[in-house]
Amino acid sequence: MNYIVIPEGIAGDTHGRPLPAPSFVYSQVLDYILSIYGAGDTVYLAPANTYDGKTEHQLAFQYLKSKNADCRISFPPLTYEKYIDTRDNARHLKAFLGKAYRELSFDLVCAALHSYRAEYCFKNEGYRLGKIHRVPYKVTGEGIASRWWYYKHRPLHFGYETLAFCRDLFMGILK
Repeated sequence: MNYIVIPEGIAGDTHGRPLPAPSFVYSQVLDYILSIYGAGDTVYLAPANTYDGKTEHQLAFQYLKSKNADCRISFPPLTYEKYIDTRDNARHLKAFLGKAYRELSFDLVCAALHSYRAEYCFKNEGYRLGKIHRVPYKVTGEGIASRWWYYKHRPLHFGYETLAFCRDLFMGILK
C-alpha cells in the first residue's frame, strides 16, 4: 500500500512562534498512519512549508522515526520559499514522483476537515486515489504556529476549508 500524508502545520509556542515539531493536528494524523501501515508499505509525506530551515515534511519524518516507524518513508528533500497550499502539495509531490504518480495508487491520509479539499486537489492533479482516511482530531490546547491558528477553532477551520475549497474549484476550472 502507498499512503500520501497531507501536512497539517507545525507546533508553536504560546505566542504562535514556530517550534520544530509537527502541530497537534499533524501529530494525530501521523499517529494514525503509524497505527495502519503494514510491512512493505510506503508513506509519502507531501512536501510543505519551511520554517526556520525545517520543512513540515522533514519534521514529520523525524516524528515518525522517533516513534520507531519501520515503513518506507519518502519525501522531496526540497525547501520552498513561498507558502505551499494543498494544491501545491499535490503538484510538488507529483514532480518528485515523476511518472510513478500515474502508475501507483494511493490512499490519502489527512485531518478530516482538510480531507475533502485534499482529495479534490490530488484527484485534480491526476492521482489515482483509493481510500481517503479522514482523521478526526482533538483540539488539545497545545500551541500551533500562528499561520494555522484556525485549527484551534473547529468552526473557523471549517470556514477556512470551505473558502479554500471554493478557490481550488475555481482554479481547477481555469486549469
